[in-house]
Amino acid sequence: MIAELRAAGFPGVEAEGDTIHARLSASGAEFRAEPDGAGWHLSLTWPMRASAAQIAAWNAAHPAAVMDLHRGETRVSLRSETGLPDLILWAALAEVAVTALVRWRRAQRAPGEGM
Repeated sequence: MIAELRAAGFPGVEAEGDTIHARLSASGAEFRAEPDGAGWHLSLTWPMRASAAQIAAWNAAHPAAVMDLHRGETRVSLRSETGLPDLILWAALAEVAVTALVRWRRAQRAPGEGM
């Protein structure tokens, strides 16, 4: 999977045991790739708690990249079995997720509160 992630253009690819860490872009969010049976589980967590309505709307619009709450943070996940085609899909959906998560977090902030 390390070679596939690099071939797909993800920077910062590093292995830590069976878990692989990579970035969506050079200055972008980090995600994880973990072995999952015959494939890989790709996940990105974001330090905000999406509402049940936001999660439901995301999952209805993006069934390939499921959103849930994991350890108090919002997580987006995709199971990869096909390598490069799934990684291209993951790159697009993860970027859309980050955009939504930033927008949702900004909407939660009180005036004068930092990010």
